[in-house]
Amino acid sequence: MTRPGDRWWRAAGVALLIAGVLAGAASDLAAADGTGVLLLGFPIAMLGLVLVVQGRRASLAIRIECSRHRLLPERLQARRAARRRDR
Repeated sequence: MTRPGDRWWRAAGVALLIAGVLAGAASDLAAADGTGVLLLGFPIAMLGLVLVVQGRRASLAIRIECSRHRLLPERLQARRAARRRDR
């Protein structure tokens, strides 16, 4: 079961996905030069799809990757593996 905070992230993903699809549809209905809206709508739809699938984990991964602690999970795993070898 998903947590309420995770549902908010997934709902935001659905909203972004719908906005991206609508931007793509609007560029198809527009004149021949609607590529600007399509180029804007595609990344928005992809971001929305990632949020729908991953939920809050996507935002946490981006936050960790941008912080100075981005190598922390690798170091923790290496430490745990070393402890298992030493046993």
